Parts: sequence; C-alpha cells; structure tokens
Amino acid sequence: MKDFFDELDKELTWEEPGVEVEQDVQKVIENNKEAVISEKEEKKEYVAFEKEWKDYKFKTISNFPETKFYLPTLREGYTRVIPIWWNNETWSKNMNLFQYWEELLLIDCWVQFAEPDMLGANYSIPDISSLIQYKDKIKWIVITHAHLDHIWALKHILPPLGMPTIFWTKLTIWIIKKWLEEARLLNYSTFVEISSESTEKVKVWNSFSLEFFRVNHSIPDCVWVFLETPGWARIVHTWDFKIDFTPAIDKPADLSRIWEIWRRGITLLMSDSTWSIRKWFSKSEKDIGESLEKIIANHTKWRLIIATFSSWISRIQQLINICDKQWKQIFVSWRSMVENIAIAKELWYLKMKPGAIKKMSPKVIEEVPLSKQVIVTTWSQWEQFSALSRMSDWKHNTLEIIKWDTIIFSSSVVPWNERSVVWVINKLLSLWANVITKDDSEVHTWWHAFQEEQKIMLNLVNPKYFLPVYWDLYFRTLHKNTAVSIGFSEENVLLQENGSIIDLAPNQTVFKSRIKMPIQDIIIDWNGIWTANSHVIKAREKMMDSWVLVILFKTDSKNNSLINIKIESRWLVYLDEVKLVHKMILKKSKDVFENTVKDVPDIDEKDLLKIIKTDLESFLLQKIERQPMIIPIVISV
Repeated sequence: MKDFFDELDKELTWEEPGVEVEQDVQKVIENNKEAVISEKEEKKEYVAFEKEWKDYKFKTISNFPETKFYLPTLREGYTRVIPIWWNNETWSKNMNLFQYWEELLLIDCWVQFAEPDMLGANYSIPDISSLIQYKDKIKWIVITHAHLDHIWALKHILPPLGMPTIFWTKLTIWIIKKWLEEARLLNYSTFVEISSESTEKVKVWNSFSLEFFRVNHSIPDCVWVFLETPGWARIVHTWDFKIDFTPAIDKPADLSRIWEIWRRGITLLMSDSTWSIRKWFSKSEKDIGESLEKIIANHTKWRLIIATFSSWISRIQQLINICDKQWKQIFVSWRSMVENIAIAKELWYLKMKPGAIKKMSPKVIEEVPLSKQVIVTTWSQWEQFSALSRMSDWKHNTLEIIKWDTIIFSSSVVPWNERSVVWVINKLLSLWANVITKDDSEVHTWWHAFQEEQKIMLNLVNPKYFLPVYWDLYFRTLHKNTAVSIGFSEENVLLQENGSIIDLAPNQTVFKSRIKMPIQDIIIDWNGIWTANSHVIKAREKMMDSWVLVILFKTDSKNNSLINIKIESRWLVYLDEVKLVHKMILKKSKDVFENTVKDVPDIDEKDLLKIIKTDLESFLLQKIERQPMIIPIVISV
C-alpha cells in the first residue's frame, strides 16, 4: 500500500483542525527572528507549542456536558431498544442502544453535518452524556459500514465511554483504524473482525448473540445484524441498504440468508427509510457503469473530471476497468480518495494493472493528452474543502479548471442540500466547464432502498413489529404506509422519537415507556463540544440578528475619571446612520459611566461593566429597536 501511493501522497496536502494555527505560529516566528535567540530555541518553542495544541485538542474533543439521568429499571427478561439519534434529522446522528439485564450494546456512531441553525458549527454528534455513567456496562460498539458519516463521531464518543471494543468487517475496521490514528486514539483502541460471509453466532457478553447477512450499499463489506437476547427478543437491523442484483464488485444481497433468519420468528425489524419517497427500484450499479463507459468512450477532445464520494469503491473499480478498456489514464485527487483506494487495494477489493492510477501533478498531466485524462476526485456537498469545491474556487494545489473541461457529478444531492450543490455548479459553469449530473445522464444511483426494495425486505423478514428508522417523520411515515399497504397492522408499526425507550417483553409484546432519555444537540465547534442551546450559539444568534458594539472607556488610573470613549460597531451601514447612532451611544455611555462611578466610587470593574451593558441594552432597544451584543472595555492609564 505504501509503495503504490508514495508518489500520490507527496502531491496531496491536508488541513486538519489546528494546522492553520500551527502555520500561523510558524509565520510569526519567521517574521520576528529578532525575538528568537537561536535556531535550536526556535524549534524547541515550536515543538512545545505543537504538543500543547495537540494535547488541548485531544482533551476537548470528548468533553461532553454533565447530564443527570438514570435509565429506568429493566424488568427481568425484557430487552430494551433506544434510538439515541436517528429520527427527525435530514442526515441524522444515528446511534442505537440495546440493553439486556445490565449489559449495553451500541450500534453505529454517526455525525450530522451542520444545519443552518448550528451557526458556525463544524458538525453535530450523538449525545452520549447520559451514557457516560454506564461506561463500565458498554463494552462493545458495532459499526455497520465504513462511511465517514457512520464512524466520524468515534473519536468523540470512545474516550468518555472507556474505549469499548469496535466490532465489524475487515474493510470497515481498516478505515476506522486510519481515522482513529489521525485522532491519536489508535493505540488505545481494540477491534474484533468478522467476515461478511460468516453464518456463525457471535456471543457479545452474556446477553447478546449476533449474526450477519450480506447486503448491498455503496461501499463493500456491508452486512446487516441479527440480534438475539435470552429474553426471546429477535431483532433485525438493516441500516443502509439497497437490493442490487447486478452490483459492480459486491455479491448480490443474500436473500436466502434473510429468509432463513425469518424462519426463527422476528420480533422487531428496524429498517432504512431514507428513500421511502421513491417508487419502484433504485438503479443497479451495472447500469451506471454502462452509462459512464459511453460518456468516457465518446469524450475524445477535452479533459474529463469525475467527482464522486471517496468511499465509493465500486464506482472507482468501474472507472478503472472502463479507462483501461478505452486507453485512458486515471489521475486521483485528494487525500481521502487516496487513502480509501490504498486500503481497498491492499484488501483486494480493488484490482488494477500497474500504472492504472498515477500521481496528479502538473508535470505528469502535461505528458498525457487532454482527451486521455480522466481525473477522479472527491465531491462532498457539505464540505467546502472537498477537492471539487477547491477546483471551482481556484484553490486546488495542483489542478485548475480550464475552458471546456467536462465535470461529471457521479453522486446524488442530499435532499434540502440542493442550494450548496447549485452554488458549486454555477461556479464551474462560470469557468466555461461542461457539467453532467444524474439529471442529464445515468451517472449515479442511490444506495438506499426504494419502495419496492423496502417491500421485499418487509416480506422476507416478516416481523411482528416494524420500526422505520432514518430521517424525519415524513419519510418514516411513508415507510409505514408502504408496510401497511402490504398487510402490516398499523398498530404494530412504531414511529418513535429520539430518546424513546422501547422494551420488548419475552411474550413478544411491546412496552413504550413514558420516560425519554434526554437528548441535546451536541455540536463540534472547531475543537470544543457544545450544546446547541449554549451561550456560544446564543451569542452568534445575537450577532446575526442584531449587531456588535464595542465600547472602549479610557480612564485615569489615579482618580478613575473618564478621559475618552471610543466606539466600534458592526451592522450599521449608512454613514448618516452611523454618525447619529454613535453620537447617541457616546452620550449615553458617558452618562452611565460617570453617574455609576459617582454613586459608587469604589465599584468593582466587573460590576461597572455589567451596569453599562444592561443600561445600554435597554436604551438601544427603546431608541432603535435592537439589542446588539455589547462589549464594554475599561482601560486605565
């Protein structure tokens, strides 16, 4: 793996959180050499700062808020299911908790990409605050597949839960290992690997038996889980799935295995509702491969750039095969794409001839005619640092979009995220590029089941109770309607909210508790953890809705008398308005300061600032109907 990608690694740069700060520190050192006694001391100072910064990041990524909540007592023989997160979000922070006796098992560890109301947050993760006190009872976490949106939060939730063992298939574990290595957690982690073809039961603690069956998704090595407890609870959890009879590199879903598990009698099916709105079947990967081959074969004049998700291993294999057949050269761009290809090649999920993929650098690209170039790059519609986004902004370290480039979006748009996608497409079009999306040609298929695939799954598993999972109530209700349309009892279809507690009795009945686990929106902001209703978000809301006002009071340190006042504001636009409002603020600030100091000569500075802030807020609300964020500062000279 290392030999194959040595050259590719050289051309890639990656910006982890904190790198910009480290670079800034280095620039300060270089620009102020008179403050550095020697090169040795300069290096020592930088290394010390680097260690301090990384230690800070390591400590803050898992600093969850304290929550006082105790799980209700679980009756003897009952099995508990709690969706920590998975409902009511567009892209949800999926995580499930299963309990039998005093033993707990977690499945998956999603991340939710930042919503507009998360004001400046990077992303949101599952709220495990209530589970930290039970960390001695959580020894295992099952990760269903290796998409980043299923593993991203691991670096945040593993440390406070005592580093439970991670359990799943080979490809998933390898990608997780790489992810945890970057987070400095690999040396503290333990893994148990299983085969996607295994039919044996795996015992987890004393309470849970797990079995698996192969399914299709957009990344290899995906399996569903069949969970069984001594309390006669038999639960099938599909997670992300589709039924593809002609996948690109995977085998088709093992429907006979599913039927075999059905014969044991399923208590509860938890199944993917992502595309409940779509009728019929999702397109097969074989159809997409044929469509891409036609485009690549007929593209004989200019350069071709294909943007897809870095984890779409089967799509990359299709492109390797097509380009080999059409005598075209693939260049790979961006780190996540490189790493996933390297891992997949090492594990033999990808097969290619030597030189099938080359380093993307200006020198090597110039040696290949434009009509023979196929550049495969990352496209992430939620991340501004994806390779394609950088290309559209002319910020890519190697590649610039040139006139008549053809860009293929071999990916789909997440619902309600269309605006960010159109934004990138518009920038590409403004550079005279030709853009092809799945609306123009069959260059992508969804990796979640459509209605007919959902019906197949419901009929094969035939559970007593059905719990639609994923996404908001609208999509889950559509999934419920599909189940009812093929004969399921409406009373046996459960529509549960985040934090709901479902207890399955040994006699196959369901008890829905009135108690709910408290769930907050936990956001990751740069390197810290906050709740969405924290002072940070409230402050940003205030800055967005109103404005920011900084008032600097310069005073005489001998008698605390006021020398002058300076004002800096953000929000006011028009010059006449600025002059008028600033004049009003200056007068009011002067009056409040002098009157307060006169009444209480020895007032503490903290109390003085509080009085100034409160009085000015009330004054401005009355005068201009705004309550800006006011930052008063006192400097004594």
